[in-house]
Amino acid sequence: MTAEQTPCQRVSPAELRQFDLFKNDDDAAIAWLAERFEVHCFEAGEIVVNEGDPATWLAFIMEGEFQYSRPSNPSIGVFTVGAGEAAGVLPFSRMKTFPGRGCASKPTRIARLDVKYLRELACRAPNLTEKLVGQMTDRTREFTQMAERNSKMLALGKLSAGLAHELNNPASAVVRSATTLREMLLARRRDAVAIRAQFFPENIQKTMEDLAAKSLAAAQSSATLDDLERSDREAEMSDWLESRGMDSQKASDLIAAGLTSDVIEPLEAHYNASTVDKILNLVLADHQMFTLISEVEEAARRMSQLVQDVKSYSYMDTSPMAEVDVAEGIKATLRMFLHQLKHGFTVKKNFDPSLPKLCANGNELNQIWTNLIDNAIDAMKNLPAERKVLEITTIHQPHHIVVEIADQGEGIPKEVQGRIFEPFFTTKGVGEGTGLGLDIVQRIVRNHKGTIQVESRPGRTVFQIRLPK
Repeated sequence: MTAEQTPCQRVSPAELRQFDLFKNDDDAAIAWLAERFEVHCFEAGEIVVNEGDPATWLAFIMEGEFQYSRPSNPSIGVFTVGAGEAAGVLPFSRMKTFPGRGCASKPTRIARLDVKYLRELACRAPNLTEKLVGQMTDRTREFTQMAERNSKMLALGKLSAGLAHELNNPASAVVRSATTLREMLLARRRDAVAIRAQFFPENIQKTMEDLAAKSLAAAQSSATLDDLERSDREAEMSDWLESRGMDSQKASDLIAAGLTSDVIEPLEAHYNASTVDKILNLVLADHQMFTLISEVEEAARRMSQLVQDVKSYSYMDTSPMAEVDVAEGIKATLRMFLHQLKHGFTVKKNFDPSLPKLCANGNELNQIWTNLIDNAIDAMKNLPAERKVLEITTIHQPHHIVVEIADQGEGIPKEVQGRIFEPFFTTKGVGEGTGLGLDIVQRIVRNHKGTIQVESRPGRTVFQIRLPK
């Protein structure tokens, strides 16, 4: 239903006086405005104005709010225009068509003034006109700055996409090459074992196969011995090697290869110490080769995973609005903080498995998680390790998805809790914060028709974000 189809209660001069915009002009001017306003009501979800519509009116929001966006340029973002604010054609504006679309986000009542009255408005209500011109200047500056930022972010996004692509190709090639090399070495080892079987007695062949199998398993395993057990085994192996005139320096490598003297001793019945020593060198060489291959594979996998994490975090390959898995977005954001979290932090993830996907801007949601997690880490950076606990909880409610991010820092003083969402307000030291993080978070949450709340006391601060499904 359009605005023209939903007229509603007219405004009175007394109602206009409630708003700051109308407080400095005389009663005659306000009465003149009230007589000429056309008032329209909109339910949540109704379109207030479409992109490309003729710009024929100046509007004042009396109740509710609407969200203004540009479908032809989604990167501009979404603006919320609330009660007491003006929109549309402002005095001295050259706008001919509306460059974006407005949609009521809650029951909204709007008073509209036809543009044919704007010249007379400037004469009758100069104070109101001055405020509106100032508002137009501020919005023009804000749009220009946003366009510049978006242009820079777009260039950065293209650079990141190219870098991710260039990193992913060699990383994938290394993974493939390491895997192929492992397979080739395993095939070579099987052939070598088969050839040796023609020359070695069956029991010796079995012993050598056991040695090779243990060293290969050790190279592929991530399990490690504790320091005391490793030290005892190395000392025992070193004594065993020295007692037979072999190089005791390789004791540590033999233990790392998963070998013990009990496994090696059967060789002594058939070969002298020098030959046994050479056999052990061959086994150790195989072990070291497979260990190096495992390290190359792991490093390459980590590179590929990092590229995927960056792409997932920035939603590089998706449109601005898409089906978003909130839990996966939080996980991707956490991986971006691994370099900080590894310094004594514990992360508790209480994720509701029934959480549905949201139709949202995934990149913007990740900005929420980034700012809140960064603040939580900063609040706990000087605490002992046992108190560095970052707790993230997701809750599936009938009409909302709830995300809670909690830290055990010193808390936010009560006297400033009401100001933390103000632009440029920060509780951090000079040079440590811009005061824009929580302002950005609040704007994004509002743009997604959600709410954000904070509860804080010494030892626990919880930010709760509620997003409609």
